[in-house]
Amino acid sequence: MKRKIALLITGCIITVAALACIQGYFIFNTYKLYAKEADGAIRQQLLKLETTGKFDTINAVWMENTSRFMDEYHRGQSTKEQYKTNIAKISDSLSKVMSRFIIKERFFEGYNVSYSNYIDNVILFRDCQKEGDTLFSEKILLYGNNTENAEELDASQSNWHGSIPQASPDDVSLDFEVITKRSYSIANWQTEVAAKMVGLLIFTGALLAFVVVLFYFSIKNLITQKKTADIKTDFVNNITHEFQTPIAAMDIAVKTLQRKEQELTPDQFNNTLSIISRQNQRMQKLFSQVTQASVATDVIPTSHAEALNCNDIKQIVHDFMLSGPNVTIHCPNGNATIYIDRFHLATLLINLLDNAVKYGGSNITIALEDVDGNAVLSVTDDGMGIPQKEKTVIFDKFYRVQKGNIHNTKGLGLGLHYVRQITEAYKGSVAVTGDEGHGSTFTLSIPLA
Repeated sequence: MKRKIALLITGCIITVAALACIQGYFIFNTYKLYAKEADGAIRQQLLKLETTGKFDTINAVWMENTSRFMDEYHRGQSTKEQYKTNIAKISDSLSKVMSRFIIKERFFEGYNVSYSNYIDNVILFRDCQKEGDTLFSEKILLYGNNTENAEELDASQSNWHGSIPQASPDDVSLDFEVITKRSYSIANWQTEVAAKMVGLLIFTGALLAFVVVLFYFSIKNLITQKKTADIKTDFVNNITHEFQTPIAAMDIAVKTLQRKEQELTPDQFNNTLSIISRQNQRMQKLFSQVTQASVATDVIPTSHAEALNCNDIKQIVHDFMLSGPNVTIHCPNGNATIYIDRFHLATLLINLLDNAVKYGGSNITIALEDVDGNAVLSVTDDGMGIPQKEKTVIFDKFYRVQKGNIHNTKGLGLGLHYVRQITEAYKGSVAVTGDEGHGSTFTLSIPLA
């Protein structure tokens, strides 16, 4: 069964991992789809922007400036550095005009887009040469609003051809070509795309969490059912074993009595009757435990609680002390009391004493004292002790600490369960301390009335 549960857990883990991978794959594809849609929408807006009259008006400013420079440069009246300076002077004003226009016309609404236009290359042709002279081969900003210097993507490219008028027919004809590139960038575009996917991300996360929780409770329920089934099986085996011994003894005693009366001496006859009586009492005790187990969920009445002290404890354990190991009763406060029903106190003590004897205790100490408004009752033995891993489960119904053969330890695993139920009925608590091989101490703390 353990192997099946391990296989089930492994299968669940693999299933969840596969589901997470599939969900991740679909989310990634959805992310790329949203990014592609965003890029497409922005490019459409760029195309719309570049076909407006205002865009042509802005471009006419730097084109006119460039034509004038080419003429002056041809005549030796201007230099390349002067051209860069002139473009830089008009760049700020053109950028402001373009930014206001974009905001006014609500281009790129929904996205924080920056737009820039650069001169990428300027080539001069003399007398219709096929290969011209490159005057500039670097990016010169014409206008733009990329103030954050975000990484830019290429949007489009334009080639503008112009010519310088000849002053006379003998002058060299001059033509030029200006290559401009327009770029755009989206500030935090990953965040913008992710924001549009937030609903999908929440749904996917919730679905995955639901599957994990479903698997968890399914496996937990299966393990709990297995544990319950094992406990029931163990209980049936225990009770069968416990009843087998007194029944066998009574069977022998009955067969002895069935002999002819003259064959039995009075002592033999009385001894046989004593065997039947003892085994009958033992079976009644077992039946009583089973009956209590069947009604263990009922509320334990505490209306008959009374103040009991060390003298009451001595009376309760008197018979046990006659046949049991060495029992010492210790009351450091002298007048310490515990507020509890006498029958319930007797049940607590006898169960704890029986438990100590079952697990090898030969010297037992019972102590009662008042501590911070609580009656603290402790039972300490020098038995085999309780392993640390079992201390959290020894109070469970039908549970028994096993040493060697499962039937070597008498009982049905109900005594400590009753101890916890009674203690909690009086709003108290029970705990066990001690190391394996060095005995145990059971401490009950019950509020004083």
